[in-house]
Amino acid sequence: MLNLTRDVLISASREAVQQYLHDLRNIAEYERKVELVQEVSYPDSQNGFVSVTGRIMGLPWRGAFKMEFTRDGGYRTEMVRGPLSRLSGGFHLRPVSGGTIVTYQEQVQLPWLLRPLGCILKRWIGRHVETRLDAVKEGAERLNRRLQLEKLDAER
Repeated sequence: MLNLTRDVLISASREAVQQYLHDLRNIAEYERKVELVQEVSYPDSQNGFVSVTGRIMGLPWRGAFKMEFTRDGGYRTEMVRGPLSRLSGGFHLRPVSGGTIVTYQEQVQLPWLLRPLGCILKRWIGRHVETRLDAVKEGAERLNRRLQLEKLDAER
């Protein structure tokens, strides 16, 4: 099992980061392996479901994920259908002076054929996680700026 954890400081309120992450259509913006979000549903206020298609290492794939929204504003996710036997992860939010620290954790169960490549794949997946966090940072900060401008316009 590969375990990865990365952090990023986002110059946006926790509420803006939460709003960005909870809009599951945004997954295609920050998840490089996803080309199309096919279905998004919210069975209740604490859970979400998304099915996607995309490419991993150039190969087409389909997947479905259940999301459990957490009290801190992030979510935990687990693959319920897809090419890996186990893939789970999540975003955790912590407000700090000047923004929000977002921690992303991912656990991947590699197929037995790929296990000898674990060290190489861990670095490769780590780079993808960092790219994902950079995209979340950009998207959440963009949303935060838009929300601040809307608030200023409403006050006029």
